[in-house]
Amino acid sequence: MTLQNIINHFKSFLVKRVLKPNIMAKLSVEDKLIITEIGLPNKILDFQFTNDLQFKSKSELIIGKTYNKQDILLIIESGNIVKDEDNCFLAKSLKNLILQLYTYDYLWKVIIPEAKFGNYRENYNHKKYAQFLENELLKIDPYLLENDNKYFWGSMIEDIEFGIVG
Repeated sequence: MTLQNIINHFKSFLVKRVLKPNIMAKLSVEDKLIITEIGLPNKILDFQFTNDLQFKSKSELIIGKTYNKQDILLIIESGNIVKDEDNCFLAKSLKNLILQLYTYDYLWKVIIPEAKFGNYRENYNHKKYAQFLENELLKIDPYLLENDNKYFWGSMIEDIEFGIVG
């Protein structure tokens, strides 16, 4: 998957932000590029990225919220992305989060509708789609499921594996 694939896939869901100087000074070059030049995808899973990025503390930047109002935080020192209230690990970097969201969204909008592994609801094919998602996520971050302290990604894979969603 290339950056251009991601940009083409998310299209109007990518929203570029203007960063305040105090925030620019704290972010990595990669994070600044993603936020200002590529954009963050809104309305993927339950994530709504904010237009007004602000610090929650000296080490935590609020980049968005979930639909149930949990902050999505970029931890400045580590680059990790977490959900605030329960410190739920989402990704080891902003780039990885975008790649992971793309992978999940691409599965539901392209791979499953095109029946790449057969009809989702027939012959336990949902297990093949779950395995595909897991494999693709682990290509992005081989330690994702080990770091998945609140079983965020694991539960999504499991829900697909058992045919609960879709």
